[in-house]
Amino acid sequence: MSYLANRQSAKLWRKTWPFALLCLLSSTVWLLLDRYPQITFSLASGAAACGLAAMCAIGLGLALRSPQGRLAELLKPATGGGLVIAGPAIGAFLHASLNAGSLAIALAMTPVAVIVAEPVLSEREPSVDGLWPGLAAAVGLLLVLPAPSVSDWRNDLAMLLAPVLTGVGCVIFRQAKPVAWKASAGFLGGVVVFGLGAVVEGAIQHGLPSISPAAVAIDTPLFALSFVALSRLTASQYGARYALVPLLVLIQGPLLLGSMVVTWRGMACAALLLVAGVALLRAGSSEEAPNPHRLWG
Repeated sequence: MSYLANRQSAKLWRKTWPFALLCLLSSTVWLLLDRYPQITFSLASGAAACGLAAMCAIGLGLALRSPQGRLAELLKPATGGGLVIAGPAIGAFLHASLNAGSLAIALAMTPVAVIVAEPVLSEREPSVDGLWPGLAAAVGLLLVLPAPSVSDWRNDLAMLLAPVLTGVGCVIFRQAKPVAWKASAGFLGGVVVFGLGAVVEGAIQHGLPSISPAAVAIDTPLFALSFVALSRLTASQYGARYALVPLLVLIQGPLLLGSMVVTWRGMACAALLLVAGVALLRAGSSEEAPNPHRLWG
């Protein structure tokens, strides 16, 4: 009995460690930005980070002598990968008017987009399992963050597109066949999305896009872990990221800044985020997941 339990625990760890590490690292980015405010995330930096992750993934594939997939098989994960990071890309594009809090509230609705997209893009039966956790996470964040401004149509459009594109991308990437070079295709899709955004931004601002080496160093492992985690989890489980990362930030703030003031809003937000995250992780646990031994799905 103990042997079976240990095997199950080891299997669960191999499946979830990239997601756990992704959530932990994502929740600490604000500490770096607070310490080094000169770090700026841009579309060009995002494209460079995706390109670096793609080169690492391709190099690993070559080292392991993974069979190259056919181009037609790689188009789907490339499309899904580009859409998965479209949310951050939108945030980088509208960084001047859309703050991080508003983007976090919008991305908390990603599980809702996943639930709506899955029956359309796959053969799964319609389900409401991810609807209430996504709504609960958004409501929880609204308790502690300023309500997003609705006076600018660009912000409204960004807050609508961010969760929709990210959720649809998660479903497409997960529905793609688990062929070799799948993650590499996802990274290249991200290069296209960020790269096109950087070109548009440069044309609007009549200047060359700038790249922050520090931002590239932060984004590269986060993008890599995102696709590894999504390759091992279901789209609904991956959506728990947008509830658990704000929860970790909410917990870290008072502990690391030395301000232990607890309010009912903060407690209610933490409870809603925790319940939403656990519900999303449990909702997808019965679905078939890829073999966790395959690093790049």
